[in-house]
Amino acid sequence: MIFKKLFQLSITKFVIKIQLLLFVFVIFTNTSFAQQKKALTIDQKVEALLLKMSLEEKIAQLCAVPVRQATAIEEGYVNSKQPTFARIKNGIGSLENPFDPKDATTSAKVINQMQRFLVDSTRLRIPAIVGSECLHGHAGGGSTIFPQAIAMSCSWNPGLVNKVFDITGREARLRGATEAHTPVLDLGRDPRWGRIEETYGEDTYLVSKMAYAAVTGMQGGNSGIPGLTHIISSPKHFAGYAQVSGGRNFAPTLMSTRTLHDDILPPFKVAVTKANALGMMASHCDIDGVPAHGNKWLLTDLLKKEWGFKGIVVSDYNDIERLHIFHKVVGNVNDAAKMALMAGMDLDLPNMNAYSNLKEVLKGDPTLLKYLDESVRRILSVKFKLGLFENPYVDVAACEKYVGAKENVAIALKMAEESVVLLKNENNSLPLIKDKLKSIAVLGPNAKSLYTGVYSIPNNRIVSILDGIKKEIGDGITINYAEGCKIPDVTPNGNSNTKVKMYSLAEEEKSMQEAVQAALSSDVAIVCVGGNINTSREAVFAREHLGDRSTINLFGNQEELIKRIYETGKPVIVILMGGKPYAIPEVEKQAKAILATFYCGEQAGVAISNMLFGKVNPSGKTSISFPRSVGQLPVFYSQKETAFYKNYLEGTSLPLFAFGHGLSYTTFEYADLKLEKQSIAKNEKLGFTVKVKNTGKVAGAEVVQVYFSDKVATITRPEKLLVRFDKVFLQPGEEKTISFEISPLEDLSFTGMDYKRIVEPGEFELLVGKASDNIVLKQKFELK
Repeated sequence: MIFKKLFQLSITKFVIKIQLLLFVFVIFTNTSFAQQKKALTIDQKVEALLLKMSLEEKIAQLCAVPVRQATAIEEGYVNSKQPTFARIKNGIGSLENPFDPKDATTSAKVINQMQRFLVDSTRLRIPAIVGSECLHGHAGGGSTIFPQAIAMSCSWNPGLVNKVFDITGREARLRGATEAHTPVLDLGRDPRWGRIEETYGEDTYLVSKMAYAAVTGMQGGNSGIPGLTHIISSPKHFAGYAQVSGGRNFAPTLMSTRTLHDDILPPFKVAVTKANALGMMASHCDIDGVPAHGNKWLLTDLLKKEWGFKGIVVSDYNDIERLHIFHKVVGNVNDAAKMALMAGMDLDLPNMNAYSNLKEVLKGDPTLLKYLDESVRRILSVKFKLGLFENPYVDVAACEKYVGAKENVAIALKMAEESVVLLKNENNSLPLIKDKLKSIAVLGPNAKSLYTGVYSIPNNRIVSILDGIKKEIGDGITINYAEGCKIPDVTPNGNSNTKVKMYSLAEEEKSMQEAVQAALSSDVAIVCVGGNINTSREAVFAREHLGDRSTINLFGNQEELIKRIYETGKPVIVILMGGKPYAIPEVEKQAKAILATFYCGEQAGVAISNMLFGKVNPSGKTSISFPRSVGQLPVFYSQKETAFYKNYLEGTSLPLFAFGHGLSYTTFEYADLKLEKQSIAKNEKLGFTVKVKNTGKVAGAEVVQVYFSDKVATITRPEKLLVRFDKVFLQPGEEKTISFEISPLEDLSFTGMDYKRIVEPGEFELLVGKASDNIVLKQKFELK
């Protein structure tokens, strides 16, 4: 039977080869070699190359090896002792180079060396994709570090986010990278989860806008052709990964079919159908019991056939093998490789632990050759779209000039300034007036912090909050610094048992008293608290490696520190820095002002000091709700009305700071919400306008948020959903009319009773406001 199948496949392959040879013969006899080479389409070039490939060479294109031996060791994966160059003698699909600590020029030279080997010393001379991480800047030594993803989403400025990722794509490409496992499009709705900082927040529409901005930035536009200047974007984690139960990494994902289609999938669909992402990274999780890495419906039927995806699906690190060792849906690694290949998984990252067995797998089932060929076609196609066959090498001089350039750092500062959220500002405590101050206490464990968030490599340009304040005020005002307390010490990333060192009040009494004395000696106390990349982090596969929280209060004695500073009677300004929204109801009562910064990148200290002293007016809005306690979870705004119907015995069910909340040093007034029509058909568009005026004394930016409410539907719908927003910059006294347009088919549809996408007639209401809990204008309309 096997020989019969092999004979049939050989005949089919022979016919295809004859057809292609005849085609190429016609071209060769009518044009010069150079002309015919240009005349061939990418698909034709791929087919011509595929015909030349041996089975071993095809399999190699589905595999990856780490550029650095340390990469696989750090991740805890089996790593071959065989030298890298020996492992790529048949070519390779991807060279994995995340978290590259080398300086930019050294990194560029290393990549050039490896590409030169592939071009000069392998039979078919096929260059490799070079995989990287670009969560908030390219994760390489010297690259520009932008604010963390959760911070960027608080800017509500997709245009600026696009600039960030344009720079990121260019810097990555100049270093030799050609693909990034970025952006994270999971919905961040559980702040216990250690990876919440990697998300763009809780809302489907906002995340979708950020998805388009990030993908088109990295790929150099929405054409799907990055060329020689940009890189492939591989959004992750497809799909549903962040919806882990209990906020614990790798825990089961509990979500309904409607939640999947209406909430989780839309940002990925935007990335594919509108931004033309050329990559997609599958999720660790399962969907209704079917692991994503072996899910044919997800990776082929939906992604490729329904959405028209033309790129490559890459595995999350080692997750093909985990179909066997973790999900246990197959009995051995060979069956895991078979399942993933048939599902539509193209690249086995980072170390081909499963796909290195494909030759044996194909020997047992030759019918799998068609799946192998399809994956090879997709991989070769993106290599042509990247221009790797034209020029696989890096211009080292250009790399040295551009990576970390002043103009890139300036955008990092601008992004940081628009990302900070002013959560509270009692009696206009901020901005601080220098002329009224003789001394300032800068306190807390994050005052000197140089952390920039996960998936970044520190550089020598990082500015701490303390250093930023020092630079801003000069010698005219005395700064009294004290640490006050420490953030509990958590074992760094690795695979040893995670240990948490908590500090008792007795251990920290001396440092607490030093902070109190510093506050007593000052006119105002700025207390810098929160977390770091060890207290909230990705809990990787090893069972002993932990990173999620069961509580979301300030870790350790930080709240006690704030309480003691408050009791001095000095005004308390709290600055939150860390990877999550913290539950701080008591801190909110004690602080005169609170700034949420998450991680603001390498220019954090400059941006925060600019805001403290009024050089910059805060314009950030929360992209994720701040709960009052962990017991309230889930607390994201876009739930059904019944979610907040009842309070708890101990208090309200509402968040401390709602989605979309953010204050300014000026005030804004909304007026004249006008709809073009009061009744529309489902295939019509509805235009509407609203006036916004800066009624304060300083220039500022307001995020005009538009929600809608479906008054009656056959399926219970969320109480409100974000449908449009616009960030408008206004001078004092200036008024602008903001125009919007919505499409019922795109914006008002949902998954109906029969699990098909529908738009139902009936009454809707547009809600315009400053936050999800601060609606100031309403207008009803009818959908016929």
